[in-house]
Amino acid sequence: MKFVLIFFMLAISLNASADKWHTDTIKMIYPLADGGFVLTFATFPTECTNGSKYFYTEIGQRSMTIEGANKIYSLAMMAMSTGKKLSINYDENSSSCYINRAYVTN
Repeated sequence: MKFVLIFFMLAISLNASADKWHTDTIKMIYPLADGGFVLTFATFPTECTNGSKYFYTEIGQRSMTIEGANKIYSLAMMAMSTGKKLSINYDENSSSCYINRAYVTN
């Protein structure tokens, strides 16, 4: 019984957030007053159910800190200004498609 309960709790926690990656050129960067920001891309994945087609980076969501948000914001600004593609990791189960990791590609 104890094993079944542990397995059930593990299965629930694994499904709590579904990480997906999206890579594209940035269309818009919109800073928010609380230190977070919003990104939009040239294309939008169907897995994210956000009707506004925004990806959010918010402090406290998906373990995001102000330092992490600042680093991703810097990457996004550099990618947009140079025309490089930005890859983001987001939660497809959230209607806000919260970002928590990113990197730049050619």
